[in-house]
Amino acid sequence: MALLPDIDQARSKLGNLAKPVSRAVQKGFGHRTITHSWVILLVPSLLFGNSPAAMAALWGILSHLISDMLVGRIQLFWPLRFGWIGIPLSKRMYSAIDQIVFYAALGYIVYTGYQ
Repeated sequence: MALLPDIDQARSKLGNLAKPVSRAVQKGFGHRTITHSWVILLVPSLLFGNSPAAMAALWGILSHLISDMLVGRIQLFWPLRFGWIGIPLSKRMYSAIDQIVFYAALGYIVYTGYQ
């Protein structure tokens, strides 16, 4: 589910798997608009209800949105035009933060798995 927001980009991994849908979304809405907004956060509960799978999917999508905000801007408050937000970081800083978050998440998974 973490790759779902990139359905709006025909060159993405998910876009390659669903080219007609991806092209339609990209042409109709553009990149990092509706699929990178509050709207996409509704998808897990619509698909999985109130379940652990929905929470896992929600966290995957949130991590994608946060990651994209660190390298550019997303239209989080779509359809409002002023809703573009982001904190552009240098590639080196982004890479460092990415590794810290990865190992923190891995540590959390291992820790909670042993309880």
